[in-house]
Amino acid sequence: MTIQINGTSGISGVDGSAATPALQGSDSNTGISFGTDEVNINTGGTTRATVDSSGRLLVGTSSSISRAPLEVVGTDDGIGVYRFASDASAECNITLFRSKSATPNTNTALANGDAVGRIWFSGANGSGYNRAASIGCEVDGDVSGGGANDMPGRLVFATTADGASSPTERMRIMSSGAVSVGYTGTLGNNHFSILQSAAAGVLGLQCTGSDYASHITFYAANGTTKGSVSATPSSVAYNTSSDYRLKENVVPLTGAADRLNQLQVHRFNFIADPDTTVDGFIAHEAQAVVPEAVTGTHDEVDADGNPIYQGIDQSKLVPLLTAALQEALAKIETLETRLTALEGGTNP
Repeated sequence: MTIQINGTSGISGVDGSAATPALQGSDSNTGISFGTDEVNINTGGTTRATVDSSGRLLVGTSSSISRAPLEVVGTDDGIGVYRFASDASAECNITLFRSKSATPNTNTALANGDAVGRIWFSGANGSGYNRAASIGCEVDGDVSGGGANDMPGRLVFATTADGASSPTERMRIMSSGAVSVGYTGTLGNNHFSILQSAAAGVLGLQCTGSDYASHITFYAANGTTKGSVSATPSSVAYNTSSDYRLKENVVPLTGAADRLNQLQVHRFNFIADPDTTVDGFIAHEAQAVVPEAVTGTHDEVDADGNPIYQGIDQSKLVPLLTAALQEALAKIETLETRLTALEGGTNP
């Protein structure tokens, strides 16, 4: 082959290859080669980067796997980065992808728990560069059960403690959307779980904009507020909806004393805390008298036969206690009137 140099086509006439690039220096297997609508950069007889016919810059691979204008693939761990914004509606992303194969573009499936990619944050401390934190993605389930598009993933956030040499996981967002802080799973079926092993508080909330700020607000499915936990400079209030405009069929509570006498009050200890004896109620017994104070079903179990325990909101007993006390006070006042009349020699 010959090399032609002219003012129209520049240098032409030879494409070369990775082993013998068309343009090279003193190293015969390092330089630039050409393909059909593409340009390759080669070192040591191997193509390291390619600008393909679509204008993509491919590093570590000669075959694009996405629409990204930049793809970087490592042959050791298969980590790559790409970003695309090909049209007005497309998202701009930085994506890490991985195959278990050491060969680029080879589709070897990952397994549950395998790392997909990780972003490291490092800084100089005077003696070197050390990792301060990381954000990683891991497979969060079986990739073989959901078909061609199945790739459940979780994000893992890690920070390096003072004096430590590497980051430790602090929080993860799982494929279900559940969030765990200080814990690698979920506590029960909660969507948000916090596990604190030290003596410090588990959760601290502070609002600086108002002395009567709502630290936690609870909403119904339609977005209306149903309750809150609010604080003043000196106290905390646990609030539930009670506005008269939310209620109808309002009548006085009568017969409260009779119902109150049906409540069975016990002394007991919880199995998990045998050395502490407390006063209280048994949920299903209280449920028979004040149903709204108790959640759950008596003796309920899940599909595996594990108990689903009932709970009680003892604040829901306050209306009954108040009405019973009012009835008792009314009787006391009647008796005091009669006693005063008897002592005064009159017949009430």
